[in-house]
Amino acid sequence: MAEERLRAACECGDLAAVQQLVEGSECADVDAGDAATGWTPLILASWNGHLHVVRYLLERGAAVDAVDYGGSPAVRFAASEGCLDILRELTEQGGADLNVAEGSGWTPLLFASQGGHVDIVRYLLEHGADVDARDSGGSSALRFAASDGRLEVVKLLVEFGGARANQTEIDGWTPLILASWHGHYSVVKFLLEHGAQIDAKDMGGSTALRFAASEGRMRIAKLLVQHGSMCVNEPEVHGRTPLWFAVANNHMRLATWLLQIGAAPNIRTDQGSTPLMRICRSDNADDDIVEQFLDHGADVNVSDYQGWTPLIHACESGDPDPGIMEVLLDHGADVNARDNEGSTPLMHVCLAGDADSSVVQLLADHGADINAQDGRGKTSLMLAASNGDLKTVKQLLTLGADSSLVDNFKHTALDYAKTHGHRQVQELLVSKLSHTQLRSFDSRATATSTKWSIPPTEIEFGDFVSTKNIGGDFLGTWLDSQVAIKLYLSVPGSDESFDEQATRWYGLRHPNVQKLYGVVREGYNLFVCEHMTNGSLEEYVDTITSRSEWNLVNVATAFRYVYGAALGLQYLHERRIVHTDIRLGNILIGKDGNAKLANFSSSRAFNWSGGDSSEPSVSESKAFASDVLFLGNCLHAVALKLRDHTELEELRVKCDILVQDMRCDESLLRCNISAVVLRMKNLLELASQDQAPQERFVSASGILSKLQDMQISVNESTSDLYRELYADLEAVCQRFFSWSNPITFHTYEEVLFVLETIQGAIEQQNSYKNPIQRLSSSCASDLSVDFLRKQMQYLLSLVEAPAHMYSEMEKRWSDLRKQRINVFVSEIDNTLTLRPTDTEGLLTLLRRELQNTRYSEAQHQIIQKAYDEACSTHDGSIIESLPEWFIGWYELEDEVVFARGGFGEVSRAKWLNSDVIVKRIITHGRHDQKEMFQREIELWFGLNHPHVVKLFGGCHIGTPFFVCEEAKNGSLDKYLRAHPTEVWQKLYEAALGLEYLHARGIVHRDLKCDNILVNIDGDAKLTDFGLSALESAGDQGERSGAVRWVAPECLTGKQASYASDVFSLGMCIIQAVTGKLPWGNQLDNAVVKYRVRNGELPQRPPQFSDDQWQLVENMCKFDPNERMRLLVVVQRLRRLAEFPDGVITEHVSKELDCDIVQHLKEVLLHRAGNADYRVPCFIYQLLIERMMHIDKTCSNVDTKVSLNLVLVSAEPWVEQLGSQMSTVDFVKAVFRGFSLHRQIDRILAEYFIVPISEVHGWADQCFSVLQAEQSGIHP
Repeated sequence: MAEERLRAACECGDLAAVQQLVEGSECADVDAGDAATGWTPLILASWNGHLHVVRYLLERGAAVDAVDYGGSPAVRFAASEGCLDILRELTEQGGADLNVAEGSGWTPLLFASQGGHVDIVRYLLEHGADVDARDSGGSSALRFAASDGRLEVVKLLVEFGGARANQTEIDGWTPLILASWHGHYSVVKFLLEHGAQIDAKDMGGSTALRFAASEGRMRIAKLLVQHGSMCVNEPEVHGRTPLWFAVANNHMRLATWLLQIGAAPNIRTDQGSTPLMRICRSDNADDDIVEQFLDHGADVNVSDYQGWTPLIHACESGDPDPGIMEVLLDHGADVNARDNEGSTPLMHVCLAGDADSSVVQLLADHGADINAQDGRGKTSLMLAASNGDLKTVKQLLTLGADSSLVDNFKHTALDYAKTHGHRQVQELLVSKLSHTQLRSFDSRATATSTKWSIPPTEIEFGDFVSTKNIGGDFLGTWLDSQVAIKLYLSVPGSDESFDEQATRWYGLRHPNVQKLYGVVREGYNLFVCEHMTNGSLEEYVDTITSRSEWNLVNVATAFRYVYGAALGLQYLHERRIVHTDIRLGNILIGKDGNAKLANFSSSRAFNWSGGDSSEPSVSESKAFASDVLFLGNCLHAVALKLRDHTELEELRVKCDILVQDMRCDESLLRCNISAVVLRMKNLLELASQDQAPQERFVSASGILSKLQDMQISVNESTSDLYRELYADLEAVCQRFFSWSNPITFHTYEEVLFVLETIQGAIEQQNSYKNPIQRLSSSCASDLSVDFLRKQMQYLLSLVEAPAHMYSEMEKRWSDLRKQRINVFVSEIDNTLTLRPTDTEGLLTLLRRELQNTRYSEAQHQIIQKAYDEACSTHDGSIIESLPEWFIGWYELEDEVVFARGGFGEVSRAKWLNSDVIVKRIITHGRHDQKEMFQREIELWFGLNHPHVVKLFGGCHIGTPFFVCEEAKNGSLDKYLRAHPTEVWQKLYEAALGLEYLHARGIVHRDLKCDNILVNIDGDAKLTDFGLSALESAGDQGERSGAVRWVAPECLTGKQASYASDVFSLGMCIIQAVTGKLPWGNQLDNAVVKYRVRNGELPQRPPQFSDDQWQLVENMCKFDPNERMRLLVVVQRLRRLAEFPDGVITEHVSKELDCDIVQHLKEVLLHRAGNADYRVPCFIYQLLIERMMHIDKTCSNVDTKVSLNLVLVSAEPWVEQLGSQMSTVDFVKAVFRGFSLHRQIDRILAEYFIVPISEVHGWADQCFSVLQAEQSGIHP
């Protein structure tokens, strides 16, 4: 403690305290250094300038050469602080070494020179200090004095100390270079006067003039030149001259002076750069300096190592200066010069984004090629579209940019706008599409309609939706149902035709994949798809970010959306389809709140490789891994929002680990999508917890017991699959037992459930007695291997296994799948001896496997031989190939019956891991009923509509069954009990579904509220249509229990018709509005039947308004010919859905306006001569002919008023035909014409007008004209 107080006293100069501590009873040690720094009392006193304390300490024997931990003695501190008296005392009284160096080699002279202490420097030199001493970096006292501008010190060192003016450091820097660099004019002048070498170079070849130019030292540069510097054009090692450095650092005045004294403007650096290029990128340059350089001979078209010219450099600057660019162009700059990538100056401007319109115009005025393409085929328009630069896109289009051009990847500017989510740019580019782009002339397109074809006459275009991504380009309607319309752009040389894209997309049926309802192929190529009402995940993330609302609820929602996308991607990968364009903008949010993958324009499908392998090749595996990578990028974008939420730290850490595994640089080491789904499910559960509950921890004893039970089942099994996978299962559970984390009750229950599920599968396999069942359980299309794989992946996710465990297990499962194929092939021979009743099942199984490409050629030959032999025993006939809708009975899992009736039974089940409904039909073994079932399923399978329950497939072997989507909100009447305000909206939606069926020539036959279901998204959907056709026509009402909904003519034995469906829909309206059965809940069916046959209707319920009840009465007329047509019903229900009180007003009272008719005829006649307008002119001319024919033959005033409404609606569209129209407006006019024709159809139906002229066969005529136009045939 005494020594510590002594050092403190020395530091503050308290001599009395120092004397007391040293001479007093404590006898403090005068050389005791500080434990942390090594500073002694003498060092502290010298540092702080306390001469009297220093003198006293020396008298008391203090060690003058003691050093601190940095190796510095007291004399170093006296010199650095300029304390001459103390330095003299330490030297003359203490005998200090004046050349002592501290740890870095610094001597007292170096410290004094750097500090500018002239008197200290003089004293040191007088007393023998080494003037050439260097520190560990090779720096001398003169170096520090010159660098810091210590003129007097420099003079002393040179004139008194004899320091050499041309001494160099390790880097080759001389005092002159350093003084010039740091702008010390007087020092430079002194050194030059004392023999400093003026053009000495450092190790990089730079001279004093180069450093003066670089730092803008005009006076020094002039001084150097005046003293004879010859390095004006001397480049350093990289080829950069003083002039280059001057302009590079924005010293334009100095650069101008260098030009005037002879600096060469075209000397190029080792990267090809010239001073003029640097000027063009400078923020401080102007057109005057550029003019001066050009006047001094600067090359205006020289290019650097990238191929960039001065003009390109000017375009690349952050804010291109039109003045500089104009000077360059006026002096001959090549406006279409290409760099090494093939890019022009205009492309560089557009690539930078937010281009100055005056710059673009300047380049165009000087001859810039607006449609030039770079080495990748990209145009300026594509680059501007990628950046979302709407203003520049507009300007380029005005200047003649061709939006139809494609790059080397077959992408257009519109494609890039879509990829980057620039909706306004999309809208603009869509309006500029050419007819060729909207029509497919691909020779690969089929000439006939397909099951996904939608007649163009059923479609109407709405507006382009620029506010959000709806899954298509336009909002539209299809038979009055709202849909998204996506344009297909015909690209020459594209890898896939329109039909090929449609085939792939239409075949995708999953809740997390956007639905394709069909395509328009005639005239214009359109995808008609599901309207995604809630935009994209990208838009959701942007919205929440802009509002700063990343709370736990919104984080959980975003995770749920990414998880939905992962489920959709898993479905694609299981079908060997690669999406290739997974991004936030292609994850769309449907009306039901589900995330769905969209945009399959660049997707690819892989076939099984065949040969000896049933697994994907390395290239295919990398393609699948790329999808996972891009999905990982989406998850990463969401995970970034967790950074500021400390309460979500556990979620963030686990999410980061998953993202890392999904974005692994080595593609084959990335998680596969199945593992991603399982791990994301756990993340979603963690994100969805409002507050983490207090977890209960348990032991693993129950799991060990379950494993022992499973071992018994495995030993009883005849399948090697379960025995071999049991070892893997043990390994996974062993990790669970040795897991360092506590086992939560939730985790324990999940593991136990998985083990019980696997054991159930094993016991089911053990129970198979039928040879067909045993054989089918080993075929390549069987799901048992995939089932166990997914279960074990889930176990891995529960124990948070690393990614390599997934990869290793995937390899073993791949081998097991190959073994299963071999087992199946080897077991075929053992199954050929069957009872005749089993042969059909065997044929079905073998026929399905013949379509499976996972087998090698040799294995296929074995299966084919077995199939041929089985066919020879089956009544001597060969069975036709399996229908595409076939779903084998062995593909259904977890089936649970929940309803039975006279028709059969209904159950819930799993098919391809999706929840489905299975409806089994009792046919009583009658051959005609089985044939009827096949006709019905063929019919249903081809239907795809927003308001029709989706059929996935079915089976006609044994007891026939349908497999369809599950409508989780149940039947309409049950749904309306909880949502009574939606009654008219749901009835309208049901009518839209019925309109679609009738348009496809289908009569429902069994319409009632039980057969109108409501899906999870709240949409009403029709189901069970056509099932009553399995019954005899005369007793269908009694046997189905549907007497209360059946039309009177059907109760008398007549066939069901469109009109009978309208009657049944009217009864549904009564049931939906009142919540009771038609005719009440008490009246006996026989009484109902009697009254209906006699033309009675139920009494008007009090819930109905006049308009509403009048609608029911018109729909339920006794005479089918007098009933309101469905077209009119749909229109009425739509209005009631919009105006529940039935308030409908129309503001047109005039009859058909002959003046408007005549005017429109003249416009159409004038335009009809233009080949491009042939189709719309025909459509509207036909429309006017129909109106004139009805007006002439009908005297009903209401009919004529309705016709005039159509005429008034048609007028602006025909007027547009008289002016220049964009292609999209042109197409919209065509489809608007179709809509107006359908309105006339409604008028005919509403007023029961039977058309007698062929002009009313408008749909076929328009269809023919479109086909002729597409094929180039013009009658």
